[in-house]
Amino acid sequence: MKQFNKIEFGNKLRFARLKKEISLEYVGKKIGKSSTTVGRYERGEVIPNAKVLSKLCEVLDIYNGDLYSDESSNIINIDTSKNPFKTNKLYLYYQGFVGKKKLGKFKFLIELNEKNDFIEVRISDYKTKKTILIGSMVADNYIATIRTENFKANYPRLETNQIILNISGGTEDIVIGMMMCTNGEYIPNIKKCLVSKKDLIFTDEMLDMLLLTEEEKEVILKNNIWQADISRIEEFEYKED
Repeated sequence: MKQFNKIEFGNKLRFARLKKEISLEYVGKKIGKSSTTVGRYERGEVIPNAKVLSKLCEVLDIYNGDLYSDESSNIINIDTSKNPFKTNKLYLYYQGFVGKKKLGKFKFLIELNEKNDFIEVRISDYKTKKTILIGSMVADNYIATIRTENFKANYPRLETNQIILNISGGTEDIVIGMMMCTNGEYIPNIKKCLVSKKDLIFTDEMLDMLLLTEEEKEVILKNNIWQADISRIEEFEYKED
């Protein structure tokens, strides 16, 4: 049986905190401890009791078992992370049809779970939290691509989704992207989408960013290809939920 390693335990706590980009002071405030005490946890000098550990895991968005397991796939050092967003939650916004004729605003939650060799993606309904699609993400310094399919393998209708995001300007502000999928009648859909690290109210101003410009329409008609400009970065005021 492998002997418990306090230093390794503390390092995993530290890596999980750095991955979420939160301070010792923030963690301490959330769990009712001083930043000094949290620092001692991370150095392996003190091991938190079960109650405190449960609070820690809740703040850090990790499972207790991740801190004791030999596998480190769920706790990745921020310096070696393959996730360009450096967060495990994103919010997706796009315009789609409610039923067959009425257009509406759609908002989904994207959850990222980084493994040693890939980044797992789950896309869920924002309100119900029900997982709809599952897949993976690959990225470099310029673009992030998310590919997903049915969450339930035995679902009668095949659903696929691909999202291409322009992250060349950074990931702190709203990112513009393209989303390709099929609707309930197997009709292909290509549309613009927005992704944010913040949970935002879906405003009409954001909706305007999702509309094709006249220049984009001209390119589509001229080249007979759907080619939208996702490199545009527009500054606008928005409110968080």
